[in-house]
Amino acid sequence: MKILGKSRVVATLLAAAVGLAVASSGAPASAQMAPTGVPNTPTPPKPGAPTPPVPGAKPAVPAAPATPAKSADPKALLASGEKKFKANDFAGALADFEASSTAKGSPEADRFIGQSHDNLGHFPEAVIAYERFLANVPASMKTQGDGTKKRVEAIKAMPGKVHVETTPPGAQITVDAAASTSPAAHPSPTPTDLDLAPGHHTLKIVAEGYAPADKEIDVTYGGKQDVRLDLVKNEPAPPPPPPVAEIPVAAPAPPPPPPPEPRSKVPAYVTGAVAIVAAGVGTGFGIKALGQSSDFKDGPTTKRADDGENNALVADMMFGIAITFGVTSAVLFLSGNDAPPAAAAKNARPVLAAKKAPKVTITPTPYVTPSGGGASALLRF
Repeated sequence: MKILGKSRVVATLLAAAVGLAVASSGAPASAQMAPTGVPNTPTPPKPGAPTPPVPGAKPAVPAAPATPAKSADPKALLASGEKKFKANDFAGALADFEASSTAKGSPEADRFIGQSHDNLGHFPEAVIAYERFLANVPASMKTQGDGTKKRVEAIKAMPGKVHVETTPPGAQITVDAAASTSPAAHPSPTPTDLDLAPGHHTLKIVAEGYAPADKEIDVTYGGKQDVRLDLVKNEPAPPPPPPVAEIPVAAPAPPPPPPPEPRSKVPAYVTGAVAIVAAGVGTGFGIKALGQSSDFKDGPTTKRADDGENNALVADMMFGIAITFGVTSAVLFLSGNDAPPAAAAKNARPVLAAKKAPKVTITPTPYVTPSGGGASALLRF
């Protein structure tokens, strides 16, 4: 019983020690020991309450508050940039001047930025900074403004450098051949360097055995650029075709001459008709002369004698004409199929003359003699 009593005292002391430990760790004062044999289930913390510490873990050390960054000092950056600029550290000076302009823009910073770019060979960037400075030049920097304006004009007049390479090398270059009657030909073959005025230019590149090529470029003042061009080789011209022998074409044979035209029968008919008429008239006068001769025998008179002689004379003339024209008509009629040489030559010509009706002229010529009379005729056709 005594031992049991001592154990209870010890248990009470241990419980008190545990309670003090819990209280010192920040546990709520209302914590109680769980009954013997029942698991000690922790009570979930309330929303917003601090998380209880893990037994045996070190308490977390709160972080120190962040120190605000020190703002950039534009004047200090300008002074630092000037120091580097005088030491020819233009890249470092440019960084300080741009940082100063970012912190607080100023005409001084713009002018220093332009000068730094100018010394580094960044001419387009230098002009941009210079023009920003010239847009707001303070009265105290009028002299610097005038100098900056002249520098901008000088930069804008600077030629650009163009490096030209071709494949194959050794090509000749002509600048702006289409825009000028006297294009600038560069004497040096490629690869070569050209100094060209700012603006648009056309490069004409020619090499023997290759097709000519044109290249359009835009040159900025003080700028640099590379031009590389592969030339296309000319294909050899195909050989000319072998000459084709011309086969002479025989001229067509001339058409055979047309057959000669038959001689006209009109003259034969006309002379024949005259012969017939003359024979008829002669016959009439002959019959009349015979009648008068019979009357003269019955009763001779001078008048009957004269009339008989005259009628006989006319009859003889008509018979003479009839014989002459009869013979002529027979000759013309029988020789009508024979074309004269002149007519044959005329018919051989390609173009035949137009036919003309033959013209016949008859000129009778009577004659009288003391013992008789007659007549002759001239026929023209």
